[in-house]
Amino acid sequence: MRQRQGKQALRVLIGLAMVVAWAVPVTAQQPPNEDLRRELDSLRETLQAIQKDVQEIKGMLARQAPAPSGIGVVIDYGNSPAKGERTAKLTLVEFSDYQ
Repeated sequence: MRQRQGKQALRVLIGLAMVVAWAVPVTAQQPPNEDLRRELDSLRETLQAIQKDVQEIKGMLARQAPAPSGIGVVIDYGNSPAKGERTAKLTLVEFSDYQ
């Protein structure tokens, strides 16, 4: 699940980078070298910011606690309605709310 979220976030950021790259207007006349250089520098800064965001997202995902597996958990369901033997090796417990 975490990997899927990380991949989705990475796809979004790459998509943003592509939009920024394509947002540079294409004209019949080429702008002077200095204008082109400024635009490229701006795109580099944007790309670096996106890369930094990706690294931060990866770090946040890496720090998340893994989801509990539920294996070996003992649940005392007392006198609740049950089907089957109480000594079964596998017990499925369903929590529901009838509201």
